[in-house]
Amino acid sequence: MEHNRVLRLEHGINFRELGGYETTGGQTIKWQKLLRCGGMSLLSRHDLAYLKDYGLRYDIDLRQASEAQMAPDHYPKSTKYMNTSVYPFTDNRRFDHRLKRLIKRIMVDDSFDAQTYAQMITDSHPVKVWQNLFATLLANDQPEQSVLFHCAAGKDRTGVAATLIMTALDIPRETIIKDYLLTNAVFMAADQLDNNSIITEANNGDLASHFNSALDVEADNLKMVFHVFDDLYGGGIGYLREVIGLSVADINTLKQLYLENT
Repeated sequence: MEHNRVLRLEHGINFRELGGYETTGGQTIKWQKLLRCGGMSLLSRHDLAYLKDYGLRYDIDLRQASEAQMAPDHYPKSTKYMNTSVYPFTDNRRFDHRLKRLIKRIMVDDSFDAQTYAQMITDSHPVKVWQNLFATLLANDQPEQSVLFHCAAGKDRTGVAATLIMTALDIPRETIIKDYLLTNAVFMAADQLDNNSIITEANNGDLASHFNSALDVEADNLKMVFHVFDDLYGGGIGYLREVIGLSVADINTLKQLYLENT
C-alpha cells in the first residue's frame, strides 16, 4: 500500500498519517500505525474498505457525546470504537498556582485559545483521556495494525493528542509544529461540503463549537503546550512521566512498537 501524509479517502476530514516522521535519533515512525483525522460520519463504503485494508484496529473519538451522537463515526466492523471526550474540563479553571504564574507570564493578550490548550494537558478530566490513549497505544502490539484518534475537525484536541504521542516518540518540536500547521493546508484544499459538516448548531456556544468554527490553527497555541512541559515539568518526557504516569519501560515499549530504523 502506498504511503501518503494525507490519506486518499473520498470523504475523510483532515485524515492524516504520522508515519515517516523522523526522531532526534534518526529513527522514523512506522507507517500504518498512527492516524489522525476529523469527523468520520461521512466516510463512504470505499473509505471503510480502504481503512480495513489499512489495518485500522482502534478508533479513539475525542469528541463530546453530543457531538458523537450528532455525527456518529463510520468505521470498519473489525475496528474497536472508543468515545472518550476531552471536554468539558472539570477543574473549573482552578489552576495550579504554577500554571497561573506561567499563563500570566506567557500570555500577553490573554488568549483564550492558548489558555484552553494549557488546560487540555493539565485539567484532571483530559489527563485521564490521555492516559487511556496511551494505554491503547501500548495495547496495539500487532504489526500493521493502526490506532486512529480524532475529534470534529482533527486540529485542536487531535493536535494535542498528536503532540503528546510524538513527544513520547522523540520527534523534534519543529516537526510536531509542522504537522500541526499542516491542518491549514489540508482545509484550504478540502471539499467545502465536508468542511461545512464540521460546523453544526448542535453545540452552539460550547468549547467544541468555539474551536470547530475556525478551521485554521495557530502555532502559538501549541507552543503554550511546550511552555507547560518545560516550565512545570522540565520537558515533555517529564510531563509524560509525572502527569500521564508513563514509566521508562512504557516509553521504550512505545518506541519499539511505533518506530523503525531508517
